[in-house]
This record gives sequence, C-alpha cells and structure tokens, in this order.
Amino acid sequence: MASTDAVLEITNRSFAPDRYLFPTELGGEIDILGSRSDATGSLFWPRRLRCPQTGATVTDVRLATTGVLWSWTFVFVPWPGETPPNDGGVGYGVGLVDLDGDGPRVVGVLVGNRDAWQVGEAMRACELDFVTVDGAPRSIMAFEAVAA
Repeated sequence: MASTDAVLEITNRSFAPDRYLFPTELGGEIDILGSRSDATGSLFWPRRLRCPQTGATVTDVRLATTGVLWSWTFVFVPWPGETPPNDGGVGYGVGLVDLDGDGPRVVGVLVGNRDAWQVGEAMRACELDFVTVDGAPRSIMAFEAVAA
C-alpha cells in the first residue's frame, strides 16, 4: 500500500545575510531586517524563508532598533571577535531584548561592562564588527543602554 504522506519541505530555514544591521542613507541610522508571517502577522529575527509556525510565506520588514532588556547573563570566556564589546576584560554580556512595536525578542551581545545593564532598561541596537573577511568587516547584533 502506497503512503499518502507528502514529502515535507524544510520550511524553518533562516536567511543569514553578511550583515544583520544595515546603515541607511540618512544620518547613519541602522535597520534590523526581519520577517513578518503573511499568515499570522508574527515577526521574526533573523529573516526567514518561511514562517516557522505555519510554513506560510513571509515578507521582509524593518524591525525597531530599540527595545527593553528582558534578561541578560555574563559569559566568562575570552571575546572571540576583533572589536571587544567592553573594556577588554575576560567575558562579555549577552542579553534578550524585546524590540519595540510588538517586535520579537532577540538575542545580542551587550556593549559595556558587567554592571552596566539592568532588566527593564531601554536598549538600542548597534553593530559590532566581529571579523574581517576579504578586507570587509562582518558584524554581529549588539545592544547598548540608552542614555537616560
């Protein structure tokens, strides 16, 4: 008896660009590129090829670059990148930030020293150069506290 099960396409693939944050032409501001599910309206970061919830199509969107620090931890290992996110000591912060405007919760390196962040604090996305490939910097998502 032949099976009627369809072959499932892998639909939860992420799209990984060379840079996650892109400078705009106006004043050096940055954009976080994400995806919105055409079926549910849910927002995702990083960009997706398909909705990870339904497998439906997605539309590329610009997400908010500000948010609120939801949680953070400090990792006591040497920084593996070229530009350290703090004063160069051993370790670095990693946080979960709820982006403004019903944006998704995203993870990023925290810029600053260990006692520089508090849960509930306003954060702003920034780009942190990580490695240089063929003379061009490759960056990662980072967040810094918004000055009060």
